[in-house]
Amino acid sequence: MSLDPTSLGNLIPGFGAYFSEQQRRDDDLALRRYLVERLQESKKLLQSFAVPFVEKANFDAIKGSEALRTQIELMQSKLRAATEGYSSWFESNRIDEKKLKEVVDLDRDLVGFIDKLDSLISQLDAAKPDFSEATAMIDRIKERFSRRKDILTK
Repeated sequence: MSLDPTSLGNLIPGFGAYFSEQQRRDDDLALRRYLVERLQESKKLLQSFAVPFVEKANFDAIKGSEALRTQIELMQSKLRAATEGYSSWFESNRIDEKKLKEVVDLDRDLVGFIDKLDSLISQLDAAKPDFSEATAMIDRIKERFSRRKDILTK
């Protein structure tokens, strides 16, 4: 006899809430992995713009693109190492559903910021690139992501 995990919520007291939290945990992890992949695509896009800088020995542009690439990699590392938006079933310090929803909503907002970052990178002028807007967007992503820790620790 095979049981549907969701039907266990009807048989075991408290399991339904655990299953819901486990689903949010899985969603949280999948979303962060997606954000890391999207930032990897942003780095590839940036790299495609950086090739002409090397060919033309545009050292200022190389420096700017490398600084932006480093910031993107730092954000990827933060996403990979982030505290998961959940607590285990037996943990005494449990994270409530409202906080979990706030964390997931916050992470989803980051997708829009990455879209904007890609747009800014795509609009770079190859002759005289200005990385300030793209760098500001990465700073905005980092700031927004830092709110995650605030939500999980309050």
